Amino acid sequence: MPGLEHGDVAGGRMFRTDLSRANSLVQLAGRARRVTPWYIAPFVAVLVFGGLAQFTDLFGYKPPKDMPGATLWGGLVQFLAPHAARPVVVWLKGISDRTYTMWIGPFFMLIGFGIAWLLLYLWVRLVEWRPFHTIGLGLHRAGVSLLIGVLLALFMTSAVMVGLMIGGQLQPRIAAPGTTGAVAMAGITFMLVAFTVQASSEEALYRGFLMSVMSYRAGLAAGIGVSTLLFALAHSRNHGFDALAGFNLVLFALFAALLSLRTGSIWAACAWHTVWNWSIANLWGLAISGHPPDGGSIMAWDSKGLNLWTGGDWGPEGGLAATIVLAIGTLALFFWRGLGEPVAKGVHA
Repeated sequence: MPGLEHGDVAGGRMFRTDLSRANSLVQLAGRARRVTPWYIAPFVAVLVFGGLAQFTDLFGYKPPKDMPGATLWGGLVQFLAPHAARPVVVWLKGISDRTYTMWIGPFFMLIGFGIAWLLLYLWVRLVEWRPFHTIGLGLHRAGVSLLIGVLLALFMTSAVMVGLMIGGQLQPRIAAPGTTGAVAMAGITFMLVAFTVQASSEEALYRGFLMSVMSYRAGLAAGIGVSTLLFALAHSRNHGFDALAGFNLVLFALFAALLSLRTGSIWAACAWHTVWNWSIANLWGLAISGHPPDGGSIMAWDSKGLNLWTGGDWGPEGGLAATIVLAIGTLALFFWRGLGEPVAKGVHA
């Protein structure tokens, strides 16, 4: 099955966003000279993000530090990031301990997930031999896709917060001086950049590469299923993870997968994932996936009440309010036709 040019409708080739192997995003994987085999693609994702630790941590096993290969147990990103960040660590500590504490987290995000982008680029270009934009970064309808992602994220996170407020699960908190409002805008803006690199690298790897290659090789169900499972496992090591957080991670990944397929690229998913993370942490000032907010926030709120609703240490996206919003959003995307042209009955790829 020949690959489709992203957005090419000439010569009878149609930009398709239906839920089938003929989806334009899936077909982009066919542009490779050597499409990664379906049984290899998951190992690429595991090697980059999470490593063996994403499986063994679930059972409480951590390798001894002196064991050969122990430094690679957490994946290439976790192994390489501390080495690449050493100059930044020295620089920040040279300014002051307070500066180091405040900024090392965002810089680690930029460096670590920047490495993830580099590793994926090398695989796609040097192993598969295909243009890098074929992971879903073509320019066709990129602007509208980005706008869709941003607006969806703001609407959905606001819906979660309003739901918690109505239920009495949120309360204002007194923030430390300089960590909220206009005086904190430098850190808030920097975190938007950091979240852009972090979230988009995950979308590029799990949806742009893994889901597309698996779907092209083994069918859409396999592509969505495997990418969703590995995405959830890669986040299972974060503080505060529990069964509901895991279930919401699955819903999160399904939503991102359907959003990518329905728009025919990963632009919308990158924007949605970025703004979802940033708005929870730096707009509302709450924990995100087990991490306290870095860089300051526009508002300052604290969750209270039942962890079942608030998500506890994991943050709002680990509670039932997020479950409801993500479930409704995923169902809506399933029934949405998408940005592609209507596919006539009887037309097969």
